[in-house]
Amino acid sequence: MNSLPALVARGAVGLLWLFCAALGQAQSIAELKILATDPAPDVMLARQQPFFVRFEVVAATPLAVAVGGWFKGKPVLDNGGSSAPAFLPAGGIGVVSLFYWGEQPTRIDEVRLQLTDARSGAVINDYAFPVALTWLSDDHPPRQSAAWVTAWQQAATPKSSRRAQSMAAPTLQPVWWMVLAVALLMAAAGLTWRWRHNRAAADDGAPPRC
Repeated sequence: MNSLPALVARGAVGLLWLFCAALGQAQSIAELKILATDPAPDVMLARQQPFFVRFEVVAATPLAVAVGGWFKGKPVLDNGGSSAPAFLPAGGIGVVSLFYWGEQPTRIDEVRLQLTDARSGAVINDYAFPVALTWLSDDHPPRQSAAWVTAWQQAATPKSSRRAQSMAAPTLQPVWWMVLAVALLMAAAGLTWRWRHNRAAADDGAPPRC
């Protein structure tokens, strides 16, 4: 017959296993909802004209959301690009975009948003929605973006400017200031020693050394 302490220990281990499993499942669950697109998902676009997707994610872990275009079940990668993945600390609203610039019109019939764990890089899920988009091979006059696209671009610009300024004007780290101070002290000590040595030689009547 098992003793009471052994039964309690087994029960505690079982409860701990169930808690870890539930926690892992909760962290891997993420719900995504498409809020808007700009332009509409069934239009013709000019070459390099971005197609924006605004979405909302409900999750309990930091996420990265990337976007890609697909056609007949295959990713369309040639002559195309996309925005950087949207990073969300614990769910929220984000915006991503994609575009194409081929010499021939480029078609996609599906847009996929891939959710990955921002800490480990593990893929959590893919969310796809149908479209009927065609990027033409010629340029067209700029069009007016939706208000939410303009607001998102304006919010992202200051961060990019601060990052560029910090890269353009680097500052010395504290360790380099310490190295510089030690070098100056060593140079001053050397000059002081040479001055004293020359003075002592002059007192002895010997010519000073340079």
